[in-house]
Amino acid sequence: MALKKQTKTKVAINQTTTKSKSLLPTLVTKPSQSQLVVVNPKKTTDEETLQVWADKLTHTKSKMKRLNEAYKNILYDLLKEAYSVYSEVVRSNLADGFFTALWHELYNSGIKIQKNTPNASLVIRYICGADISTKTISEYAKVLENANYNSIKPEQFVEWLNKKTMKLVIADQRAIANNVETRTERMARARLVIMRLIEVRGTQRIHSWTATAWEAEKLISENGLWVGIGNAHRILDGGSNFNASMNMTMMLPLNIEMERHILNIYAETIVDAVEHWEKKMNEMEESLWGEELWEKLVNVGYE
Repeated sequence: MALKKQTKTKVAINQTTTKSKSLLPTLVTKPSQSQLVVVNPKKTTDEETLQVWADKLTHTKSKMKRLNEAYKNILYDLLKEAYSVYSEVVRSNLADGFFTALWHELYNSGIKIQKNTPNASLVIRYICGADISTKTISEYAKVLENANYNSIKPEQFVEWLNKKTMKLVIADQRAIANNVETRTERMARARLVIMRLIEVRGTQRIHSWTATAWEAEKLISENGLWVGIGNAHRILDGGSNFNASMNMTMMLPLNIEMERHILNIYAETIVDAVEHWEKKMNEMEESLWGEELWEKLVNVGYE
């Protein structure tokens, strides 16, 4: 009886040992962080390498972001400086002469430009030089044009551009260019009104005299125009009224540049309301609208 018990006990022990051995592979390969380090140290090393690379790129990305921000700030400041000049020039009667000179300066410098290059593009091309792409020049120029269209003051330019974003400003100006005539086109219409006024005033002469054809040819331009320069002073006659002495001192023939310059001076005063004067010119008697516009132009000389 005792021998049988020992046999049973031995069998039980053997069974337990066998069972323990069958569980060992499961315990060793059980997925846990501590066992991964022991079982596969190379995998951990690879992960550390990947992290080092990622950290380096993240650092470079941060520096690039700061660089782009600094570049944008510098760019906006330079565009502001260009706009301060551009916005002043386009409102001046010297605009045509300035932009013509700028065009010739670029052309003589060997920079390829077109005859119809917009004035804002001339400004941007001049400050950027030949290395900047035509697309970039066009976009920067549209920023100047849109700022001028919206009457942005130079001191407000950077804040306005940051708030609206350059992308939206460029898109807005493209839409405006596709749907609204340019100021150059409006100035051309305004000059036609002024030239028509000169014709009308030809029948309402302030003074007229006769000269030989030879003398007249020396004084007038090909278009039959001349400009007079004179002075006036009061004559004290001892009474309550004052008379004036009006004197014509010089008569000069107009060349094309002088004619355009003088016409621009007066066209500038009506360009924003050119439709108003075109309507009057087409619907009213010449003596009526002509006298009204003449008085307006005379008053400009006293502003």
